[in-house]
Amino acid sequence: MGIMGAMPEEVEAMLPLLRGRTESRRAGRVFHHGRLGGREVVVVSSRWGKVAAASTCTELIVAHGAGAVAFFGIAGAVSDLVARGDIVIAASLVQHDLDASPFFPPTHIPLLGVSSLASDASMAGELAAAARRFVDRGLRIAAGELWNQAGLSAPRVLAGVIASGDQVIFSPLARDRVLKVVPDALCVEMEGAAAAQVCHEHGVAFACVRTISDNADHEGADHVRPFFEGLAGVYTRGIVGEWLGH
Repeated sequence: MGIMGAMPEEVEAMLPLLRGRTESRRAGRVFHHGRLGGREVVVVSSRWGKVAAASTCTELIVAHGAGAVAFFGIAGAVSDLVARGDIVIAASLVQHDLDASPFFPPTHIPLLGVSSLASDASMAGELAAAARRFVDRGLRIAAGELWNQAGLSAPRVLAGVIASGDQVIFSPLARDRVLKVVPDALCVEMEGAAAAQVCHEHGVAFACVRTISDNADHEGADHVRPFFEGLAGVYTRGIVGEWLGH
């Protein structure tokens, strides 16, 4: 199982879960190998952006033998259906900034024949159940003071469309541009659809979990700060622990 996080902080939070942990280095990444809940896992930080995510995901599959990949990270809400602190499990992912028109429609992946990339239904279901257990059992305790700093209320677990693109979305205008292209998106981030495409082309199961850190608006830089300071790692470690740690 390959487990990816965009930020090093998210990956570092997971490392105490691994048993018999070793490290290897390739392509400028540190790959953390170990066992979690009886499964062999490889955990790695991809860095930000679609190219970085695609490169890292390819390494996981080709160089490390990952037969399935799960991506974890934060995202900005672009739908009124989700709020800060919620967890979104991708049902499908779309690249909102991919436009090869007039040769192909916007978001259509040239020569692949699809625009939307579906998550593996089984993995997505397992992750949704794990996220709900974590929310019910220990999220607020694990978050501690960071929870109060973030000003969060009662988090929920939802499934839906995630939009990916190579921009930080922190303005109403940019948010509206995303929704114009992907009107049913729940949230926006910078990596998921790229990793999903790599897995699609390799025939590898993929799932994506995003914690909503901000509303992709002018307050986003302030709202995301508690997640950079540790809350993103709390979410990722807790969900992964509930998913594979039993």
